[in-house]
Amino acid sequence: MSRQVIRNGFVVTGDPALGDLPDADVLIEDDVIAEIAPRLDVGEDAEVIDARRRIVMPGMIDSHRHVWQGALRSVCSDGSLVDYVTQIRMHAARFFTAEDMYAVQLHGALEALDAGVTSVTDYCHNLLTPDHAHEAIRGLRESGLRVVWNYGFNYPPQADPTFRSLQDRIAFGRELAKHEFTGRDALVTLGVAPEEAPFAGSSERLAAQFGLARELDARVFWHCNSGGIGGANQRDVAAIAELGALGSDVTLVHMYATDEDEWPMVAEAGAAVAFTPETELQMGMMWPSTRICAELGIPFGIGTDITSNNSADLFAAMRIGLQALRCHHIDGDAEARGPFPLGTPISCADALAWGTRGGARALGLEDRVGSLRPGKQADVVLLRGDSLNMAGWDRSHPARSIVQQARPSDVDTVWVAGEIRKREGRLLGDVGRACSLLEAASERVHARIAESGGIELPLDETMARMQAVTRSEDGKYEFDA
Repeated sequence: MSRQVIRNGFVVTGDPALGDLPDADVLIEDDVIAEIAPRLDVGEDAEVIDARRRIVMPGMIDSHRHVWQGALRSVCSDGSLVDYVTQIRMHAARFFTAEDMYAVQLHGALEALDAGVTSVTDYCHNLLTPDHAHEAIRGLRESGLRVVWNYGFNYPPQADPTFRSLQDRIAFGRELAKHEFTGRDALVTLGVAPEEAPFAGSSERLAAQFGLARELDARVFWHCNSGGIGGANQRDVAAIAELGALGSDVTLVHMYATDEDEWPMVAEAGAAVAFTPETELQMGMMWPSTRICAELGIPFGIGTDITSNNSADLFAAMRIGLQALRCHHIDGDAEARGPFPLGTPISCADALAWGTRGGARALGLEDRVGSLRPGKQADVVLLRGDSLNMAGWDRSHPARSIVQQARPSDVDTVWVAGEIRKREGRLLGDVGRACSLLEAASERVHARIAESGGIELPLDETMARMQAVTRSEDGKYEFDA
């Protein structure tokens, strides 16, 4: 048994029963947290990690990220949702090779670890060939990140696609599950991401994709009621509820254009929700519906979504989401709050829960990660409390400093399942190699895009791309390359 003790840290457990423990120790045995208390007597066989002037907190959890888009960093930062779908999903994505997928997945996973994120839902919807899937998974496994990897049914229109029908993709999904995924105890586990309703085109097609997830005992992650694509009143929740596909093993992403009567359906089914504040605010998906979720008891987390748009910094996502929602609710509650209001409608502790305990529930991993408690997996982060932007942090309300001041450079040490992945500010993986691979993949992808006429297409052509996502009877994308 390997044993490590984190000594003398300020422990923010994220567990309501344990609370915050100033000057406490955390004992890790193999891959689990064995004990948390002040001045633990652990004998002489445990490695000691000095956590003085450090905050000890749960590893953060990104509830929705498309890791593969790192090779297109920031290209959509001035774009709308339609720009994103037409330029990235319907165009640039088709230029990724399997080699590129390995590079972006490895790099993106290390980027997450560096920023204190220990678990990610990877919504991998660019699987052009079987090799794309295998290489994406290989990159994640090499990183040491905990990932629920989503087998995505979306893929960009191609003149000669490898998968020519829905049945082809279902058959490959079964084979992939059999050969790549060994069980729930693995760090990389399987999820399924069905096509969005407007792209699926029929309830039968959508039901088959949800059905594969149930067959494989994989959690479903689904872009739902996003608005902007397919109309403001999509009623996606009602549609899958009618199919019998809405359940406690489903995480619904974005959810902006959700009708009032659909929210109780989500709650009654025990489903979860994932919000991505930065892209949602930019692309017209508006305010994350955290208040509705809280009122109805719907589990929810937050994610960073796309590095083709914004950063992979979950601290920033918490901060931006918190401040935007405070503004939104203060404006809406102005009359009730009166002329001399005190406090804000949402606390920093609430926001920290979005990125930790809430994320664990959204991933279906709440019994394993999301808080520090004996018996849970040892996914732990040390934050420097003595950096330029954290020095003098408020010991009485640590969540305030974590959410409002911390940044990835303050992440000192990171454990995933008891293994140290970052120590004293330095990732233990080969960062130079990962960055070189990512740079090379980005250059290749951008060169292919340039050869095709560039990424920013005229409006008439972008609309034609959207219309190209029709299918013939055999399920092949109809597209003139």
